[in-house]
Amino acid sequence: MFSFDEGLVDRFSSLVLDSDFGDIRFGRTQSVTIEVNNGEVRSVRRGSAEGFGLRICSGGIWGFGASTSLTQESLAEAVKQAYSMIRASPPARVKRGISVRPVREKRPPDWRVDPRLVDTSDKLGVCLQADSSSRLEGVSSTLSVYGDSVTEWLVGNNQGTCVSYTTSSPRLAVTVYVKDGSTTHVITESIGSNGGFELFSEEATTRVGVEVASKALRLVGAHPVKGGKYDVVLDPAMTGVYIHEAFGHASEADLVMAGASILEGKLGSKVGSELVGVVDDPTISGLRGSYTYDQEGVRATKRVIVERGVLRGYLHTLESAALLDAEPNGAARAMSPLTEPIARMSNTYIAAGDYVEEDIYSDVRLGVAFFGFQYGYVDPGSGKLMFKAQYGRMIRDCELAEYVRDAALTGSTLDVLGRIDALGREVRFTDGTCGKNGQWVPVTTGGPFTRVRGVVVGGQ
Repeated sequence: MFSFDEGLVDRFSSLVLDSDFGDIRFGRTQSVTIEVNNGEVRSVRRGSAEGFGLRICSGGIWGFGASTSLTQESLAEAVKQAYSMIRASPPARVKRGISVRPVREKRPPDWRVDPRLVDTSDKLGVCLQADSSSRLEGVSSTLSVYGDSVTEWLVGNNQGTCVSYTTSSPRLAVTVYVKDGSTTHVITESIGSNGGFELFSEEATTRVGVEVASKALRLVGAHPVKGGKYDVVLDPAMTGVYIHEAFGHASEADLVMAGASILEGKLGSKVGSELVGVVDDPTISGLRGSYTYDQEGVRATKRVIVERGVLRGYLHTLESAALLDAEPNGAARAMSPLTEPIARMSNTYIAAGDYVEEDIYSDVRLGVAFFGFQYGYVDPGSGKLMFKAQYGRMIRDCELAEYVRDAALTGSTLDVLGRIDALGREVRFTDGTCGKNGQWVPVTTGGPFTRVRGVVVGGQ
Protein backbone atom coordinates (compact mmCIF):
# COMPACT_ATOMS: atom_id res chain seq x y z
CA MET A 1 0.00 0.00 0.00
CA PHE A 2 1.29 3.46 -0.92
CA SER A 3 1.72 6.19 1.63
CA PHE A 4 -0.08 9.30 0.37
CA ASP A 5 2.94 11.58 -0.23
CA GLU A 6 5.07 13.18 -2.94
CA GLY A 7 6.93 9.93 -3.48
CA LEU A 8 3.92 8.72 -5.46
CA VAL A 9 4.58 11.32 -8.16
CA ASP A 10 8.28 10.44 -8.27
CA ARG A 11 7.45 6.75 -8.74
CA PHE A 12 5.11 7.60 -11.60
CA SER A 13 7.67 9.87 -13.29
CA SER A 14 10.27 7.09 -13.21
CA LEU A 15 7.88 4.89 -15.22
CA VAL A 16 7.27 7.39 -18.04
CA LEU A 17 10.79 8.58 -18.84
CA ASP A 18 10.35 7.93 -22.58
CA SER A 19 7.09 9.93 -22.91
CA ASP A 20 6.67 13.57 -23.92
CA PHE A 21 4.42 14.30 -20.96
CA GLY A 22 2.77 12.46 -18.12
CA ASP A 23 0.63 13.46 -15.17
CA ILE A 24 -1.15 11.71 -12.33
CA ARG A 25 -3.89 12.44 -9.80
CA PHE A 26 -4.29 10.61 -6.49
CA GLY A 27 -7.33 11.17 -4.33
CA ARG A 28 -9.25 10.09 -1.26
CA THR A 29 -12.90 11.11 -0.82
CA GLN A 30 -15.33 10.98 2.09
CA SER A 31 -18.96 11.99 1.64
CA VAL A 32 -22.30 12.16 3.41
CA THR A 33 -25.77 12.56 1.86
CA ILE A 34 -28.97 12.98 3.90
CA GLU A 35 -32.55 13.25 2.61
CA VAL A 36 -35.54 14.41 4.65
CA ASN A 37 -39.02 14.27 3.12
CA ASN A 38 -41.92 16.01 4.90
CA GLY A 39 -40.08 15.91 8.21
CA GLU A 40 -39.18 12.22 7.99
CA VAL A 41 -35.65 10.94 7.39
CA ARG A 42 -35.63 9.16 4.05
CA SER A 43 -31.96 8.17 3.89
CA VAL A 44 -28.51 8.72 5.39
CA ARG A 45 -25.65 7.59 3.17
CA ARG A 46 -21.92 7.68 3.83
CA GLY A 47 -19.30 7.00 1.20
CA SER A 48 -15.55 6.74 0.81
CA ALA A 49 -13.31 6.08 -2.15
CA GLU A 50 -9.69 6.33 -3.19
CA GLY A 51 -7.70 5.79 -6.33
CA PHE A 52 -5.63 7.41 -9.02
CA GLY A 53 -5.78 8.29 -12.68
CA LEU A 54 -2.84 8.98 -14.98
CA ARG A 55 -2.23 10.21 -18.50
CA ILE A 56 0.71 9.80 -20.84
CA CYS A 57 1.27 11.79 -24.03
CA SER A 58 3.65 10.51 -26.70
CA GLY A 59 3.84 11.84 -30.25
CA GLY A 60 0.71 13.91 -29.69
CA ILE A 61 -1.33 10.84 -28.68
CA TRP A 62 -2.80 10.43 -25.20
CA GLY A 63 -3.27 7.31 -23.13
CA PHE A 64 -5.14 6.97 -19.84
CA GLY A 65 -5.02 4.53 -16.96
CA ALA A 66 -6.68 4.36 -13.56
CA SER A 67 -7.11 2.15 -10.51
CA THR A 68 -8.81 2.10 -7.13
CA SER A 69 -5.88 0.13 -5.71
CA LEU A 70 -2.93 2.14 -4.40
CA THR A 71 -0.15 -0.39 -4.90
CA GLN A 72 3.11 -0.54 -6.85
CA GLU A 73 1.59 -3.22 -9.07
CA SER A 74 -1.54 -1.22 -9.87
CA LEU A 75 0.54 1.84 -10.79
CA ALA A 76 2.68 -0.19 -13.19
CA GLU A 77 -0.43 -1.80 -14.69
CA ALA A 78 -2.11 1.59 -15.24
CA VAL A 79 1.00 2.90 -17.01
CA LYS A 80 0.97 -0.19 -19.22
CA GLN A 81 -2.72 0.43 -19.98
CA ALA A 82 -2.00 4.01 -21.03
CA TYR A 83 0.85 2.98 -23.34
CA SER A 84 -1.40 0.32 -24.89
CA MET A 85 -3.96 3.01 -25.75
CA ILE A 86 -1.24 5.10 -27.39
CA ARG A 87 0.01 2.19 -29.51
CA ALA A 88 -3.55 1.35 -30.61
CA SER A 89 -4.32 4.92 -31.73
CA PRO A 90 -3.72 6.40 -35.21
CA PRO A 91 -0.95 8.99 -35.58
CA ALA A 92 -1.79 12.46 -34.33
CA ARG A 93 -2.64 15.07 -36.97
CA VAL A 94 -1.16 17.86 -34.89
CA LYS A 95 1.75 17.48 -32.49
CA ARG A 96 2.36 20.15 -29.89
CA GLY A 97 4.52 19.66 -26.85
CA ILE A 98 3.03 20.15 -23.39
CA SER A 99 5.09 22.60 -21.39
CA VAL A 100 4.29 23.60 -17.80
CA ARG A 101 5.73 25.87 -15.16
CA PRO A 102 6.45 23.36 -12.41
CA VAL A 103 5.09 24.17 -8.97
CA ARG A 104 5.37 22.38 -5.64
CA GLU A 105 3.04 23.27 -2.79
CA LYS A 106 1.13 21.70 0.07
CA ARG A 107 -2.05 23.74 0.36
CA PRO A 108 -4.00 23.66 3.66
CA PRO A 109 -7.83 23.49 3.57
CA ASP A 110 -9.70 26.80 3.51
CA TRP A 111 -12.37 26.18 6.15
CA ARG A 112 -13.14 26.71 9.82
CA VAL A 113 -15.01 23.45 10.50
CA ASP A 114 -13.90 20.26 8.74
CA PRO A 115 -17.12 18.48 7.60
CA ARG A 116 -15.47 15.12 8.25
CA LEU A 117 -15.23 15.93 11.97
CA VAL A 118 -18.90 16.86 12.34
CA ASP A 119 -21.17 14.17 13.75
CA THR A 120 -23.77 12.86 11.33
CA SER A 121 -26.49 13.74 13.84
CA ASP A 122 -25.56 17.43 13.51
CA LYS A 123 -25.79 17.22 9.74
CA LEU A 124 -29.16 15.54 10.07
CA GLY A 125 -30.22 18.38 12.36
CA VAL A 126 -29.41 20.90 9.61
CA CYS A 127 -31.54 18.97 7.14
CA LEU A 128 -34.44 18.63 9.57
CA GLN A 129 -34.30 22.34 10.47
CA ALA A 130 -34.40 23.42 6.82
CA ASP A 131 -37.24 21.03 6.07
CA SER A 132 -39.24 22.22 9.08
CA SER A 133 -38.82 25.90 8.20
CA SER A 134 -40.05 25.27 4.65
CA ARG A 135 -43.36 23.73 5.73
CA LEU A 136 -45.36 26.96 5.73
CA GLU A 137 -49.14 26.90 5.53
CA GLY A 138 -50.15 26.05 1.97
CA VAL A 139 -47.07 23.94 1.20
CA SER A 140 -48.05 20.44 0.03
CA SER A 141 -44.75 18.61 0.32
CA THR A 142 -41.07 19.23 1.10
CA LEU A 143 -37.75 17.57 0.32
CA SER A 144 -34.47 18.67 1.91
CA VAL A 145 -31.10 17.23 0.91
CA TYR A 146 -27.81 17.81 2.74
CA GLY A 147 -24.56 16.70 1.14
CA ASP A 148 -20.85 17.14 1.66
CA SER A 149 -17.88 15.67 -0.16
CA VAL A 150 -14.25 16.18 0.87
CA THR A 151 -11.40 15.02 -1.37
CA GLU A 152 -7.68 15.06 -0.58
CA TRP A 153 -5.77 15.49 -3.85
CA LEU A 154 -2.15 14.89 -4.84
CA VAL A 155 -1.46 16.07 -8.41
CA GLY A 156 1.87 15.92 -10.22
CA ASN A 157 3.63 15.47 -13.53
CA ASN A 158 6.97 14.44 -14.98
CA GLN A 159 8.00 18.08 -15.44
CA GLY A 160 8.32 18.80 -11.73
CA THR A 161 4.82 19.74 -10.56
CA CYS A 162 3.64 18.26 -7.28
CA VAL A 163 0.76 19.91 -5.41
CA SER A 164 -1.48 18.62 -2.65
CA TYR A 165 -4.72 20.25 -1.58
CA THR A 166 -8.20 19.46 -0.28
CA THR A 167 -11.50 20.26 -1.99
CA SER A 168 -14.83 20.49 -0.20
CA SER A 169 -18.35 21.09 -1.50
CA PRO A 170 -20.99 21.18 1.28
CA ARG A 171 -24.51 22.00 0.12
CA LEU A 172 -28.09 22.11 1.40
CA ALA A 173 -30.97 22.11 -1.11
CA VAL A 174 -34.65 22.51 -0.20
CA THR A 175 -37.52 21.78 -2.61
CA VAL A 176 -41.15 22.64 -1.91
CA TYR A 177 -44.31 21.59 -3.73
CA VAL A 178 -47.45 23.72 -3.68
CA LYS A 179 -50.73 22.55 -5.21
CA ASP A 180 -52.74 25.14 -7.11
CA GLY A 181 -55.83 23.44 -8.51
CA SER A 182 -54.61 21.00 -11.17
CA THR A 183 -51.14 22.60 -11.18
CA THR A 184 -48.26 21.87 -8.81
CA HIS A 185 -45.62 24.55 -8.35
CA VAL A 186 -42.12 23.26 -7.61
CA ILE A 187 -39.34 25.56 -6.38
CA THR A 188 -35.82 24.67 -5.18
CA GLU A 189 -33.33 26.86 -3.34
CA SER A 190 -29.91 25.96 -1.96
CA ILE A 191 -26.84 27.20 -0.13
CA GLY A 192 -23.36 25.85 -0.79
CA SER A 193 -19.68 26.73 -0.71
CA ASN A 194 -16.17 25.33 -1.07
CA GLY A 195 -15.58 25.63 2.67
CA GLY A 196 -16.66 23.78 5.77
CA PHE A 197 -19.65 23.05 7.96
CA GLU A 198 -19.59 26.62 9.32
CA LEU A 199 -21.85 27.54 6.37
CA PHE A 200 -24.87 25.94 8.06
CA SER A 201 -25.72 28.33 10.86
CA GLU A 202 -29.22 28.07 12.28
CA GLU A 203 -30.07 31.42 10.70
CA ALA A 204 -28.87 30.41 7.22
CA THR A 205 -30.53 27.01 7.42
CA THR A 206 -33.87 28.47 8.47
CA ARG A 207 -33.70 31.27 5.90
CA VAL A 208 -33.29 28.97 2.89
CA GLY A 209 -36.38 26.97 3.93
CA VAL A 210 -38.58 30.02 4.51
CA GLU A 211 -37.45 31.72 1.29
CA VAL A 212 -38.12 28.75 -0.97
CA ALA A 213 -41.58 28.20 0.51
CA SER A 214 -42.46 31.88 0.20
CA LYS A 215 -41.48 31.91 -3.47
CA ALA A 216 -43.60 28.87 -4.25
CA LEU A 217 -46.64 30.26 -2.44
CA ARG A 218 -46.48 33.49 -4.47
CA LEU A 219 -47.36 31.46 -7.55
CA VAL A 220 -50.75 30.35 -6.23
CA GLY A 221 -53.34 31.89 -8.52
CA ALA A 222 -50.74 33.19 -10.98
CA HIS A 223 -51.68 32.92 -14.66
CA PRO A 224 -49.35 31.72 -17.43
CA VAL A 225 -47.56 34.54 -19.20
CA LYS A 226 -48.82 35.30 -22.70
CA GLY A 227 -46.12 34.35 -25.18
CA GLY A 228 -44.65 37.01 -27.43
CA LYS A 229 -41.83 39.50 -27.87
CA TYR A 230 -41.02 41.59 -24.79
CA ASP A 231 -38.34 43.62 -23.13
CA VAL A 232 -37.24 41.44 -20.22
CA VAL A 233 -35.32 41.77 -16.97
CA LEU A 234 -33.37 38.75 -15.72
CA ASP A 235 -32.66 38.51 -12.01
CA PRO A 236 -29.10 37.53 -10.95
CA ALA A 237 -30.01 33.82 -10.74
CA MET A 238 -31.40 33.70 -14.29
CA THR A 239 -28.59 35.92 -15.57
CA GLY A 240 -26.07 33.49 -14.11
CA VAL A 241 -27.70 30.38 -15.55
CA TYR A 242 -27.94 32.01 -18.98
CA ILE A 243 -24.27 33.01 -19.07
CA HIS A 244 -23.13 29.64 -17.70
CA GLU A 245 -25.22 27.36 -19.88
CA ALA A 246 -25.51 29.39 -23.08
CA PHE A 247 -22.14 31.12 -23.20
CA GLY A 248 -19.81 29.49 -20.68
CA HIS A 249 -19.95 26.01 -22.18
CA ALA A 250 -19.34 27.48 -25.63
CA SER A 251 -16.13 29.04 -24.26
CA GLU A 252 -14.67 25.68 -23.17
CA ALA A 253 -11.76 25.07 -25.51
CA ASP A 254 -12.44 21.37 -26.13
CA LEU A 255 -15.82 22.23 -27.64
CA VAL A 256 -14.20 25.01 -29.67
CA MET A 257 -11.60 22.62 -31.11
CA ALA A 258 -14.29 20.03 -31.87
CA GLY A 259 -16.25 22.56 -33.96
CA ALA A 260 -19.13 22.35 -31.50
CA SER A 261 -19.10 25.96 -30.28
CA ILE A 262 -20.62 29.16 -31.62
CA LEU A 263 -17.43 30.90 -30.44
CA GLU A 264 -15.08 29.03 -32.77
CA GLY A 265 -12.91 31.50 -34.69
CA LYS A 266 -14.33 34.53 -32.88
CA LEU A 267 -11.40 35.58 -30.67
CA GLY A 268 -11.10 39.35 -30.89
CA SER A 269 -14.57 39.67 -32.42
CA LYS A 270 -17.64 41.34 -31.00
CA VAL A 271 -20.02 38.76 -29.53
CA GLY A 272 -22.34 40.95 -27.46
CA SER A 273 -23.29 44.39 -26.28
CA GLU A 274 -20.34 46.61 -25.37
CA LEU A 275 -21.78 46.75 -21.84
CA VAL A 276 -21.09 43.05 -21.35
CA GLY A 277 -18.15 41.53 -19.52
CA VAL A 278 -18.06 37.78 -18.86
CA VAL A 279 -15.73 36.37 -16.22
CA ASP A 280 -14.90 32.90 -14.94
CA ASP A 281 -13.03 33.24 -11.66
CA PRO A 282 -12.13 30.26 -9.42
CA THR A 283 -10.22 32.51 -7.01
CA ILE A 284 -13.25 34.16 -5.35
CA SER A 285 -13.22 33.20 -1.68
CA GLY A 286 -16.03 31.00 -0.38
CA LEU A 287 -17.88 30.26 -3.61
CA ARG A 288 -18.79 26.67 -4.45
CA GLY A 289 -16.85 26.72 -7.73
CA SER A 290 -13.62 28.10 -6.24
CA TYR A 291 -10.29 26.27 -6.08
CA THR A 292 -6.57 27.06 -5.88
CA TYR A 293 -5.23 24.47 -8.32
CA ASP A 294 -7.00 22.60 -11.08
CA GLN A 295 -6.65 18.84 -11.59
CA GLU A 296 -3.62 19.33 -13.85
CA GLY A 297 -1.77 21.16 -11.08
CA VAL A 298 -2.12 24.57 -12.77
CA ARG A 299 -2.67 27.54 -10.48
CA ALA A 300 -6.19 28.93 -10.74
CA THR A 301 -6.55 32.42 -12.17
CA LYS A 302 -9.29 34.92 -12.97
CA ARG A 303 -10.28 34.47 -16.62
CA VAL A 304 -11.83 37.34 -18.58
CA ILE A 305 -13.77 35.70 -21.40
CA VAL A 306 -15.56 38.78 -22.74
CA GLU A 307 -14.48 42.39 -22.30
CA ARG A 308 -16.74 45.23 -23.48
CA GLY A 309 -18.57 42.79 -25.74
CA VAL A 310 -15.40 41.37 -27.36
CA LEU A 311 -14.35 37.71 -26.97
CA ARG A 312 -10.94 37.63 -25.26
CA GLY A 313 -10.30 33.98 -24.43
CA TYR A 314 -11.37 30.40 -23.84
CA LEU A 315 -11.21 28.05 -20.86
CA HIS A 316 -8.15 25.84 -21.34
CA THR A 317 -6.58 22.57 -20.35
CA LEU A 318 -2.85 22.07 -20.90
CA GLU A 319 -3.57 20.27 -24.16
CA SER A 320 -5.94 22.88 -25.62
CA ALA A 321 -3.61 25.70 -24.61
CA ALA A 322 -0.76 24.01 -26.46
CA LEU A 323 -2.84 23.32 -29.58
CA LEU A 324 -4.29 26.85 -29.72
CA ASP A 325 -1.07 28.68 -28.74
CA ALA A 326 -2.65 30.04 -25.57
CA GLU A 327 -1.57 30.27 -21.96
CA PRO A 328 -2.90 27.55 -19.62
CA ASN A 329 -5.42 29.16 -17.26
CA GLY A 330 -6.27 26.43 -14.76
CA ALA A 331 -9.63 25.31 -16.16
CA ALA A 332 -8.95 21.54 -16.23
CA ARG A 333 -11.25 19.82 -13.75
CA ALA A 334 -11.97 16.17 -12.98
CA MET A 335 -14.86 14.80 -10.94
CA SER A 336 -12.58 12.25 -9.30
CA PRO A 337 -9.04 10.90 -9.68
CA LEU A 338 -10.48 8.14 -11.86
CA THR A 339 -11.70 10.57 -14.54
CA GLU A 340 -9.72 12.65 -17.02
CA PRO A 341 -9.49 16.44 -16.57
CA ILE A 342 -11.51 18.40 -19.12
CA ALA A 343 -12.17 22.11 -19.66
CA ARG A 344 -14.74 23.28 -17.13
CA MET A 345 -16.16 26.46 -15.66
CA SER A 346 -15.82 27.51 -12.01
CA ASN A 347 -17.59 30.72 -10.90
CA THR A 348 -19.02 32.23 -14.08
CA TYR A 349 -20.81 35.56 -14.15
CA ILE A 350 -21.68 38.70 -16.06
CA ALA A 351 -19.83 41.67 -14.58
CA ALA A 352 -21.72 44.51 -12.92
CA GLY A 353 -22.91 47.66 -14.66
CA ASP A 354 -24.07 51.10 -13.51
CA TYR A 355 -27.80 50.73 -12.77
CA VAL A 356 -29.49 50.54 -9.39
CA GLU A 357 -32.08 47.76 -9.37
CA GLU A 358 -35.12 50.04 -9.47
CA ASP A 359 -33.87 51.87 -12.56
CA ILE A 360 -33.52 48.61 -14.50
CA TYR A 361 -37.31 48.64 -14.95
CA SER A 362 -37.40 52.23 -16.18
CA ASP A 363 -38.33 52.70 -19.82
CA VAL A 364 -40.04 49.27 -19.93
CA ARG A 365 -43.69 49.90 -20.71
CA LEU A 366 -44.60 46.23 -21.10
CA GLY A 367 -42.22 43.46 -20.22
CA VAL A 368 -41.51 40.35 -18.19
CA ALA A 369 -39.16 39.97 -15.23
CA PHE A 370 -37.63 36.51 -14.75
CA PHE A 371 -36.81 35.22 -11.27
CA GLY A 372 -34.86 32.04 -10.58
CA PHE A 373 -34.26 29.07 -12.86
CA GLN A 374 -36.46 26.00 -13.24
CA TYR A 375 -35.06 24.08 -16.22
CA GLY A 376 -33.88 24.59 -19.77
CA TYR A 377 -31.57 23.57 -22.58
CA VAL A 378 -29.00 25.04 -24.95
CA ASP A 379 -27.02 23.80 -27.95
CA PRO A 380 -23.47 25.27 -27.69
CA GLY A 381 -22.95 24.63 -31.40
CA SER A 382 -25.96 26.57 -32.68
CA GLY A 383 -26.68 28.78 -29.68
CA LYS A 384 -30.38 27.91 -29.60
CA LEU A 385 -31.69 28.13 -26.04
CA MET A 386 -34.72 27.93 -23.77
CA PHE A 387 -34.63 28.70 -20.05
CA LYS A 388 -37.74 28.56 -17.88
CA ALA A 389 -37.90 30.79 -14.80
CA GLN A 390 -39.09 29.66 -11.38
CA TYR A 391 -41.58 32.49 -11.58
CA GLY A 392 -42.10 35.77 -13.39
CA ARG A 393 -43.67 39.16 -12.91
CA MET A 394 -45.13 41.41 -15.53
CA ILE A 395 -43.58 44.85 -15.93
CA ARG A 396 -46.22 47.49 -16.61
CA ASP A 397 -45.45 51.17 -17.03
CA CYS A 398 -41.93 50.75 -15.65
CA GLU A 399 -43.01 48.94 -12.48
CA LEU A 400 -43.25 45.32 -11.34
CA ALA A 401 -46.86 44.09 -11.48
CA GLU A 402 -48.64 40.73 -11.12
CA TYR A 403 -46.94 37.35 -10.74
CA VAL A 404 -46.97 35.01 -13.75
CA ARG A 405 -45.85 31.45 -14.33
CA ASP A 406 -44.44 29.38 -17.21
CA ALA A 407 -42.21 32.24 -18.42
CA ALA A 408 -39.43 30.97 -20.68
CA LEU A 409 -36.59 32.90 -22.29
CA THR A 410 -36.04 31.68 -25.86
CA GLY A 411 -33.74 32.66 -28.70
CA SER A 412 -30.04 32.34 -29.44
CA THR A 413 -27.03 32.98 -27.24
CA LEU A 414 -25.31 35.79 -29.12
CA ASP A 415 -28.55 37.52 -30.07
CA VAL A 416 -29.55 37.75 -26.39
CA LEU A 417 -26.06 38.93 -25.41
CA GLY A 418 -26.22 41.65 -28.04
CA ARG A 419 -29.59 42.95 -26.83
CA ILE A 420 -28.45 43.72 -23.27
CA ASP A 421 -28.75 47.45 -22.63
CA ALA A 422 -28.65 47.73 -18.83
CA LEU A 423 -26.80 45.94 -16.02
CA GLY A 424 -27.22 46.36 -12.28
CA ARG A 425 -24.48 47.49 -9.92
CA GLU A 426 -24.44 44.36 -7.77
CA VAL A 427 -23.39 40.84 -8.77
CA ARG A 428 -25.11 38.07 -6.79
CA PHE A 429 -24.14 34.42 -6.90
CA THR A 430 -26.03 31.10 -6.91
CA ASP A 431 -24.37 27.78 -6.08
CA GLY A 432 -24.86 24.79 -8.34
CA THR A 433 -23.50 21.62 -9.90
CA CYS A 434 -22.55 21.27 -13.57
CA GLY A 435 -22.50 18.11 -15.67
CA LYS A 436 -20.39 17.45 -18.76
CA ASN A 437 -19.26 14.18 -20.33
CA GLY A 438 -20.63 12.29 -17.34
CA GLN A 439 -18.61 14.33 -14.86
CA TRP A 440 -20.28 16.51 -12.21
CA VAL A 441 -18.39 19.34 -10.52
CA PRO A 442 -19.42 22.12 -8.10
CA VAL A 443 -19.86 25.54 -9.73
CA THR A 444 -21.30 28.97 -9.08
CA THR A 445 -23.21 31.22 -11.47
CA GLY A 446 -23.99 34.87 -11.12
CA GLY A 447 -24.56 38.33 -12.43
CA PRO A 448 -26.51 41.52 -11.83
CA PHE A 449 -30.08 42.33 -12.77
CA THR A 450 -29.95 42.39 -16.58
CA ARG A 451 -32.24 44.12 -19.06
CA VAL A 452 -32.60 42.62 -22.53
CA ARG A 453 -34.59 44.32 -25.27
CA GLY A 454 -37.00 42.62 -27.65
CA VAL A 455 -36.64 38.89 -27.03
CA VAL A 456 -39.21 36.13 -27.45
CA VAL A 457 -40.83 34.88 -24.25
CA GLY A 458 -42.47 31.48 -24.34
CA GLY A 459 -45.70 30.99 -22.43
CA GLN A 460 -49.30 30.45 -23.44
